[in-house]
Amino acid sequence: MQDDDGLVKVRVMDEFDDLESELAADDEEIRVDSSDIRTEASEIAIRAIRQGAEIGGELPVVRKIAIMLIMAGSLLGLLFGVLLISADPSDLLSNPTGIAEGEAVVAGLLVNEITEEGEGGEYLEGVEVKLLDEQGNLITRAFTDQNGRFMFDEQTRQTRIVEVRTDGNITEQRILIPGEVTQITITMRAGSGTNTVDLRMDSTLQDSVDVGTAVAVFTVLTAAIGFGAAMEALRGNSYRRTQWLSGIALFSRGGVFIGPGLILAGMALNRIARRQFEDWTELEE
Repeated sequence: MQDDDGLVKVRVMDEFDDLESELAADDEEIRVDSSDIRTEASEIAIRAIRQGAEIGGELPVVRKIAIMLIMAGSLLGLLFGVLLISADPSDLLSNPTGIAEGEAVVAGLLVNEITEEGEGGEYLEGVEVKLLDEQGNLITRAFTDQNGRFMFDEQTRQTRIVEVRTDGNITEQRILIPGEVTQITITMRAGSGTNTVDLRMDSTLQDSVDVGTAVAVFTVLTAAIGFGAAMEALRGNSYRRTQWLSGIALFSRGGVFIGPGLILAGMALNRIARRQFEDWTELEE
């Protein structure tokens, strides 16, 4: 073929007539093997698929489903976290054992001290037992039966003092909250003075509520990170960042296992569509 300053007609010979096109008017023409064009077109198509390009610029279906799954799982975690934060624990803190007002019972057993000689240990019958409020005011009284037992019915869940006074013995006092202790045993010992024992239990409910609140806040934060993972998948810039953020979002625990299951499914689809992320494409190139 000789050089020519004029225009050159280029004709691509292919088995498809619609690929023929004339670029200029001249008598000379160049014949090109259509396999070269098909190879180049295939490379362009593969590159477009890897970058997630579609007709109209729409998001690839696989990534679109992955984004929806991650967002659904994160939304469940967010809802459960908000419910945990908004829960009011005041009823639980005011009545930790779940016993309704007026249903608590104060019951006990009164026995004599066993001496070194092995005497004593018998039940005390007919001994007066007083029930006092926190200020020491008398609420009611009862007498022990033949088995040394006494009982006060229908007591409110407030601090009460059980007091037993007998001649020649130490005065015994037990500070308690009705319902926390099912039954108390009081041993009368010879002597003078007052022996006070506090039977009130240290409640750990406040600590439990604090831990629950912290878990709820953590749930909301990890759910928010899940939405960030969905946005990262939408942009398609970084596959690894998307998977890391999705992994953190698993701790949102929406619906116990439903939310994490949805997020895991989204991560699996992202794994399938990893070539549609820019960083993975650059790594392969």
